[in-house]
Amino acid sequence: MVSKQSWLAIVAILMLFSATIPATTAYKGYQLSRGPVDDFTLVNQDNIETNFSDFRGDVIVVAFIFTKCPDVCPIITQSLRSVEEGIGSEYQQHVSFVSISVDPGYDTPEKLKEYTQLHGVDWPHLTGELAYLEGIWDSFGLVVQKNVLAAHIGDINGHQAADSTVILVNESGVATELMNLPTAWSTTKFAANEAGWGLNYSVHSEYGTMLNGIDGIDTPSDNSWYWELMTFNKTSESWAASSLGVDSVEHPISESIAWVASTADASLLPTPSEDQASVAIVFPDNTTKYQEINQSNGWYLTSSAFDGAGITYDAPDTQFGHYLELVNGEGPAANNNSWWWELHQWNQTTMAWEASQVGMDSIDNPEYLAWAPNYTDDATIPMPGAFAEDDSVVCDGHGWEMGSGANKHCMCDEGYEWPEDSMLSCVLADVEEEYYVGHSTTTLILDTQRKPVIAWTGDSWSPEEFIEDIESLVEDEGLVDTDSGKIPGFTILTSIAAISIAAVRIGSKQSSKVE
Repeated sequence: MVSKQSWLAIVAILMLFSATIPATTAYKGYQLSRGPVDDFTLVNQDNIETNFSDFRGDVIVVAFIFTKCPDVCPIITQSLRSVEEGIGSEYQQHVSFVSISVDPGYDTPEKLKEYTQLHGVDWPHLTGELAYLEGIWDSFGLVVQKNVLAAHIGDINGHQAADSTVILVNESGVATELMNLPTAWSTTKFAANEAGWGLNYSVHSEYGTMLNGIDGIDTPSDNSWYWELMTFNKTSESWAASSLGVDSVEHPISESIAWVASTADASLLPTPSEDQASVAIVFPDNTTKYQEINQSNGWYLTSSAFDGAGITYDAPDTQFGHYLELVNGEGPAANNNSWWWELHQWNQTTMAWEASQVGMDSIDNPEYLAWAPNYTDDATIPMPGAFAEDDSVVCDGHGWEMGSGANKHCMCDEGYEWPEDSMLSCVLADVEEEYYVGHSTTTLILDTQRKPVIAWTGDSWSPEEFIEDIESLVEDEGLVDTDSGKIPGFTILTSIAAISIAAVRIGSKQSSKVE
């Protein structure tokens, strides 16, 4: 049996939303207004080069998967299999299916071949070099996050990151849900904010954030000493110099950190609290300071989410508090200040986003926040739900729930798995699961010019409604003669429940293989 490995996982938090555009057809899925996707060449599961332009003239269904995914990807693949088999005969010749890997480091043509055979599908499943695929993902408007796996599987002790999230909607309407994953730099900023320390720092294009001074004590020009980052090991109850930069030390390691002048006595560092994140300092003269982080507000959550996702941003601190000025290079100043970043809070009663009437510093203990250009229709911001919190016992006490509504499912602890009749339970597994990962994804329907027209998010969509969208788009593209009337052409071979059960069985088969 293959032991659990620490691997570079990719979780696509992929929610594409856009304003509804005028159209002759009201599609069931989200309607998009996008330019055509650039042409590209990848290899399929048979190791044969495949050009995306080969599908021009067809309506194209594009899914994003990775073969290690035990839950969402199998369900989507099985649902698309039902879609492929259920399309009306008049329409089938005008529709192509394509799946693209978001984990090319693992998904070789051989792995994709095993995956397609396992699922009984034969449409192209494509992979290639990571650097090349990153450009393709960008062309689709796809956001692939590699750091979110830590939030899904936790550390070796089963730790889960805080469940608050921030949804970011960019200028193009692409929405991404970001986990609350503070870095050591987040922790440093929060401690400094509460203690009143001044921070002197710079951001290097290659090395990231560089701390140059704390509370007025700056590194000398001759570099005779420097500020050294240290982290606390709870197991050995000792401090150790960090081998990573301040931007790369992630939760939960960043809960307790220290900055020590390289010429100072590190043994003076105190043992931090087990319950509170904190920052300790040893100055060059061996004087010390210690600050626990006691607050939680909208600025803390926003910073933690952006820092954890590696998103660049500017949030100046003014007499009125912090305000968001620039995110990933996008800001009002570039557009003559014709718009601004608007903060939203999630209303649990109405189950809707509402524009915040106060600044982010005035929102105490936020659970879900969203940032979007002020011209964004609030109704198009996706509902939160990367994590679900419940005081009752969930997953039979052997896991935690992820998702919401019909997307909710258990992330089972090591040694446990779903039973065949439910994804909301965890039972003792016959074999040890190798990976526990869940994610939301987006499946796109493109027109004959390779323009994304319709998006279906998550894995709980109806194959019947998906087919209606495909057939409507085929008609709108003039590929069939509609004078004789539309052929319904839908036969669901299995129910959605059966698809979910099949996905669970498939996931179990995959995890039991010895590689």
